[in-house]
Amino acid sequence: MFKDMQIQDLKPRTKAISEMITTYQKEGISNRELEEKIKSSYSLWNDILYIYDKNGKLTIRVEGNTDVKMNKDQKLHIDNEISKTFEKYLPMILSGKHIQSNEGLLTLVGEPILDKGAVVGAVFLSKPPEELRTAFFGFRGSVLLSAFGVFLLMIFPVYKVAKHITNPLKDMQSIAMEMAHGNLTLKANESYKGEIGELGQSLNYLSSKLSETISDLKIERNRLKQIIDGLSEGIIATDSKGNITHINPAIFDVFNTSKEKEPIEILPVKEIWEDFDIVLSKGYAIARNIEWNHNILRVTICPLEDEMNEIAGAVALFQDITALERLEKTRREYVANVSHELRTPISALRALLETIIDGMVTDEEAKKRYYNHMLHETMRLSRLINDLLTLSRLQTDSISIDNEEFAIGEIMANVAERYSVLANEKGIKFSFALPPEDLVVMSNMDLVEQVIIIILDNAIKYTKAGGSVSLYAGLESSSVKISVADTGMGIYPDDLPHVFERFYKSDKARVSQGTGLGLAIAYEIIHQLNGSIFVDSIPEKGSIFTFTLPMTSID
Repeated sequence: MFKDMQIQDLKPRTKAISEMITTYQKEGISNRELEEKIKSSYSLWNDILYIYDKNGKLTIRVEGNTDVKMNKDQKLHIDNEISKTFEKYLPMILSGKHIQSNEGLLTLVGEPILDKGAVVGAVFLSKPPEELRTAFFGFRGSVLLSAFGVFLLMIFPVYKVAKHITNPLKDMQSIAMEMAHGNLTLKANESYKGEIGELGQSLNYLSSKLSETISDLKIERNRLKQIIDGLSEGIIATDSKGNITHINPAIFDVFNTSKEKEPIEILPVKEIWEDFDIVLSKGYAIARNIEWNHNILRVTICPLEDEMNEIAGAVALFQDITALERLEKTRREYVANVSHELRTPISALRALLETIIDGMVTDEEAKKRYYNHMLHETMRLSRLINDLLTLSRLQTDSISIDNEEFAIGEIMANVAERYSVLANEKGIKFSFALPPEDLVVMSNMDLVEQVIIIILDNAIKYTKAGGSVSLYAGLESSSVKISVADTGMGIYPDDLPHVFERFYKSDKARVSQGTGLGLAIAYEIIHQLNGSIFVDSIPEKGSIFTFTLPMTSID
């Protein structure tokens, strides 16, 4: 803008100089006289004037009055730059064009000299660069001074306005930072007008929604924690580096440790920690069985993934499958025992029948003896099947038990009378003691009699001649306790926990008589009658089998 003003100032001067040169040339004055006249009239101007003839030769050069002092080299450099600029535009002027230009710090106007419409020369008029520079810096200084003045005038109102805007924003920023740190109780001021008030409303809405979401997450977290802590299976969770992040209480019961222990002591199985490392590095699940304190544990370790499907940790589940393994072992043994017990009489029957069919037995007495053996094996097989059916019905609660009141002494006396004869035949001393008073029990008479028979039958069977068997009863709290004691072979401590299992026999060779189901049936019967049965035994000295029944007093 400043340079445009300079051009507008130079244009009429250039035009006037061009016309003046044309007038003087018409009067026929020489170039020297023309130069003197121009200098005399131009001395008060502070411009640079160059006049060229129609051949492009510089004829007159006049510098205006200037107070700018420059050294010789600096002045020569500026003159050369001005001359080059004028000569660049000279062909255009000599072709009759008017020139005006702002080039760097050089502002110039060019005008052709005309004589009867023909171009006979060129005039260049320019402001000195130093003058332009001085004017420019003066203008800049004025602008800066004005700006500083405006700044001083506006600083206070701008401060008040900015404070009015920034203070609410600072308050909301501090509230947002508190929200980021979990404090959702603070509320932003919604009384401000415009966008600031709307921002406060948005912050408060965000705070309320975050509070609801966090509350729901806490409820879900606590619910999940209660579920995990309530599991009977042990759980250990780790992060991606293998550090424990969660342990439920069941894990301390599994490994008999406490929370104060180090991780390696809480889970004192090196192989499991190695499995954790594999799961965290490879990303697939691992399952294995381990033995710990006579228990069998099923350990399953699975990776945990984040939203980017990266492994963020692992969780291990510890299940005590000891009971399941024992049940499976019992099932296998049960199948084997049933097969063995069924195969023995069937094999005997087959052998006897094949002998008769092949005609190897011709004597009638021998045939009769073989038939008796076959009947005995058939009856043995029948007893085995009946015992299996009875035990199955007892264990599936498929039988209906009718309880009634009866005197236990009467049942015991009837059974004792029958088995005293069997005992005497084997040379065993049999003793029976009536209850010390009349006792009445609420139970099933036939089932109680069956239990007493099973126990007495075993006592006589496993007691050698010269030994003794006793049947007696007593009162204990609100129950009647019936016991059978013998001086037989006894039961070893390792066998005691298994005497009431199906097909269990203390002689591993299974050469003894019986199906091995009697005591199992007795156990199930007493269980159905809401009583209890147990045994005390000393090897080679004898055993005492005892069961209890609920008692009812006779009026």
